[in-house]
Amino acid sequence: PEDNRSKYIKAALDKLPEEEYTLILLFYFEDKSVEEIGVITKLSESNIKVKLFRARKKLNSILKEMLKGELYTIL
Repeated sequence: PEDNRSKYIKAALDKLPEEEYTLILLFYFEDKSVEEIGVITKLSESNIKVKLFRARKKLNSILKEMLKGELYTIL
Protein backbone atom coordinates (compact mmCIF):
# COMPACT_ATOMS: atom_id res chain seq x y z
CA PRO A 1 0.00 0.00 0.00
CA GLU A 2 0.83 3.70 -0.15
CA ASP A 3 2.06 3.74 3.46
CA ASN A 4 4.65 1.03 2.76
CA ARG A 5 5.83 2.83 -0.36
CA SER A 6 6.46 6.02 1.62
CA LYS A 7 8.36 4.05 4.26
CA TYR A 8 10.69 2.52 1.65
CA ILE A 9 11.27 5.80 -0.16
CA LYS A 10 12.08 7.61 3.10
CA ALA A 11 14.48 4.83 4.14
CA ALA A 12 16.17 4.90 0.71
CA LEU A 13 16.47 8.70 0.78
CA ASP A 14 18.13 8.50 4.19
CA LYS A 15 20.89 6.35 2.66
CA LEU A 16 21.84 9.00 0.08
CA PRO A 17 24.74 11.39 0.67
CA GLU A 18 23.56 14.73 2.08
CA GLU A 19 23.98 16.72 -1.14
CA GLU A 20 22.02 14.21 -3.23
CA TYR A 21 19.36 13.96 -0.54
CA THR A 22 18.98 17.75 -0.56
CA LEU A 23 18.73 17.95 -4.35
CA ILE A 24 16.06 15.22 -4.49
CA LEU A 25 14.16 16.89 -1.66
CA LEU A 26 14.21 20.31 -3.34
CA PHE A 27 13.33 19.03 -6.81
CA TYR A 28 10.68 16.40 -6.05
CA PHE A 29 9.23 17.28 -2.67
CA GLU A 30 9.48 21.08 -2.70
CA ASP A 31 8.87 21.40 -6.47
CA LYS A 32 11.83 23.71 -7.03
CA SER A 33 13.07 24.19 -10.58
CA VAL A 34 16.67 23.41 -11.52
CA GLU A 35 17.23 27.17 -11.78
CA GLU A 36 15.86 27.76 -8.26
CA ILE A 37 17.98 24.92 -6.88
CA GLY A 38 21.02 26.56 -8.49
CA VAL A 39 20.33 29.78 -6.61
CA ILE A 40 19.91 27.88 -3.34
CA THR A 41 22.91 25.55 -3.71
CA LYS A 42 25.23 27.73 -5.82
CA LEU A 43 25.65 24.82 -8.26
CA SER A 44 25.37 25.21 -12.04
CA GLU A 45 22.20 23.97 -13.72
CA SER A 46 24.11 21.32 -15.66
CA ASN A 47 25.79 20.12 -12.46
CA ILE A 48 22.40 19.87 -10.73
CA LYS A 49 20.98 17.82 -13.61
CA VAL A 50 23.92 15.41 -13.49
CA LYS A 51 23.71 15.08 -9.71
CA LEU A 52 19.93 14.50 -9.85
CA PHE A 53 20.45 11.81 -12.50
CA ARG A 54 23.06 10.07 -10.33
CA ALA A 55 20.92 10.42 -7.21
CA ARG A 56 17.94 8.82 -9.00
CA LYS A 57 20.15 5.91 -10.11
CA LYS A 58 21.39 5.41 -6.55
CA LEU A 59 17.85 5.58 -5.18
CA ASN A 60 16.77 2.99 -7.70
CA SER A 61 19.60 0.65 -6.66
CA ILE A 62 18.91 1.17 -2.96
CA LEU A 63 15.19 0.49 -3.42
CA LYS A 64 15.87 -2.64 -5.48
CA GLU A 65 18.16 -3.98 -2.75
CA MET A 66 15.65 -3.18 -0.02
CA LEU A 67 12.76 -4.76 -1.90
CA LYS A 68 14.81 -7.83 -2.80
CA GLY A 69 15.39 -8.32 0.91
CA GLU A 70 11.68 -7.93 1.57
CA LEU A 71 10.79 -10.54 -1.03
CA TYR A 72 13.05 -13.07 0.67
CA THR A 73 11.41 -12.27 4.01
CA ILE A 74 7.91 -12.77 2.57
CA LEU A 75 8.79 -16.02 0.76
